[in-house]
Amino acid sequence: MRWSVARRCVAIACALAMVGPATLAAQETRYDSSVVTVRGNGPTTFVLISGMVGGVSGFRRLASLLESENRVVTIDPYRLAADSGDVTFAALARYVDTILGEIGVDSARVVGHAHGTGVALRLAANSPDRVSALYFLDGGAVDENRTALFASSLKWASFIMKFPGGRNFVRGRFIKGIKQNAGRRDWLDSATLRAYTEPVLSQMSKAISLAKRLDHAREPDSSRLVVERVRVPVTVLLGDVPHPAEPDSSEITALASLGDLVRIERLPGVGHFPHEESPAEVAAYLLVGTVATEWRSQGPNSPRGRILPRQ
Repeated sequence: MRWSVARRCVAIACALAMVGPATLAAQETRYDSSVVTVRGNGPTTFVLISGMVGGVSGFRRLASLLESENRVVTIDPYRLAADSGDVTFAALARYVDTILGEIGVDSARVVGHAHGTGVALRLAANSPDRVSALYFLDGGAVDENRTALFASSLKWASFIMKFPGGRNFVRGRFIKGIKQNAGRRDWLDSATLRAYTEPVLSQMSKAISLAKRLDHAREPDSSRLVVERVRVPVTVLLGDVPHPAEPDSSEITALASLGDLVRIERLPGVGHFPHEESPAEVAAYLLVGTVATEWRSQGPNSPRGRILPRQ
């Protein structure tokens, strides 16, 4: 993905943010609620996997629309791996798979945002019994779980924060990066901005450590080989407003070998955060075919998207 320097700072730091109390709303797990939440109950399970930005908190709007008649598991794989030596997509998928096994999840509809699509893709490829369908939110077949200059960008942020006014400057840069990638901004209220940015400022040392490990992470398999092992339908929901963090075309065309299993949808007026900018529209796609009939009436009766040709 094409990350600006400001976005690089936002991405890793937000991934490590502590948000909310450490109490799970519906089911007990051994993980903090900034890492894993489990809510709702029903015949369908949704697993929401965050990218480097937003974490568990970033899915709260979408989760609230799903949990009334479904089980919703939200996981921040980057915070989960904050102290892990292996931070490849393959490793993060294994960590997620372990959690799902512990709480008895199988055959789930798995949703990934941005770099979280790389985790979701490998979960489907390597643990096929866990996944019944994939949904990618402004992401595709991401090849590497790393982005150049992460560590150096964060070092500069850490240095700047030592000066008077530096904390507010860095916070402003984080917010600017988020706004540059949003098609709609009405969701960026003060509570959301605090959840995305304030906890970051006390996590800089861990952010730098994670950035260094990500910079050296090398995937065991290429995304092409991973895609070849996927056997479930993949729906890609892209924001149609141009933004710096939008997926590279190669991430989308890498899915072409799935043929009729993959479908592309573009959401009008949306940028990098479909689940935040248009949660009801995203929920409508996710709930098609479930018992949530009130959403089926709003969802796409016949897919509008483009099926990628088989190559």
